[in-house]
Amino acid sequence: MAKEDRQTNNREKQQALIDRVFEAPIDLVFSMWTNPEYLARWWGPKDNVNPVCEMDARPGGLIKILMRTRDGELIPVSGIFNEVRPPERLVFTTMREDKSGTARMEAVHTVTLKQENGKTRLIMLVEVTKPGPEFVSSCQGMELGWGQSFDRMAAQMVLLIH
Repeated sequence: MAKEDRQTNNREKQQALIDRVFEAPIDLVFSMWTNPEYLARWWGPKDNVNPVCEMDARPGGLIKILMRTRDGELIPVSGIFNEVRPPERLVFTTMREDKSGTARMEAVHTVTLKQENGKTRLIMLVEVTKPGPEFVSSCQGMELGWGQSFDRMAAQMVLLIH
């Protein structure tokens, strides 16, 4: 899949803006976010796996992801859907937790999808609302992590389309 990426990271505002075009229909891109089976296949940087991926994609619905890094570290992510408007908009809050369940970082993700000439433009704003002690390293890795996640998403959509 061809891709077009534009990313900006503004640590002063504690946010990242990611703009990416996928060669896939908007309904499929939306499903990649709202179907837990699909999300488990692409969420997180490369080499990570998601042995637990549960969600209820409706306003107030919960998100629960357990991500395992290639080093075997388990990273629990929990969240809630704030807004769900198929197929063009999702707003959800996530918290990365430590092993004791204490939130390390909380962020609001606003995902906007637009159909453009048979492709789908994804614009995602990630706003860190409660930075944890590792805030600086978390923000610095946000662009790389989301870029790898979206590469994985694109590869999964190729498999689903063909």
